Amino acid sequence: MPKFLLDRRQFALGAAAAATTALVRPGDLLAQTAPSTVQSLNEKTRAAMAKLPWPAQAEVEMKVASIYRKYGDRLSDEQKADIRRIMAESQKGLEEMRAFKLENGDQPADAFRAAVAAAATEEKPHTPKSGEEKK
Repeated sequence: MPKFLLDRRQFALGAAAAATTALVRPGDLLAQTAPSTVQSLNEKTRAAMAKLPWPAQAEVEMKVASIYRKYGDRLSDEQKADIRRIMAESQKGLEEMRAFKLENGDQPADAFRAAVAAAATEEKPHTPKSGEEKK
């Protein structure tokens, strides 16, 4: 049976880590900072929603409600506020894209063309190494 050896340095490091963990509880620190984060996210959301017309605001609310219905039990309050902010801020760009009218036959602005270097396509002549026969 192997013996467990612990020297005094390892013991001191372990004791210091245990004491630090007992004094600082990460859950308490996160709980104290979360309301201020949620409040700042809510302010950003209100600012973004104020810039949108009412149909766009209704669309944002529908999307957010759908996400909450699907994943709401797994999300924290901060994540929910962040989702609402992201949806509100991205709605403006979506409205601008929708305003740009396209017809079914419109071609893309840039057509993809694979650029092949001329040097890569040229065949290089085979030069025999020493000891190889020419065929």
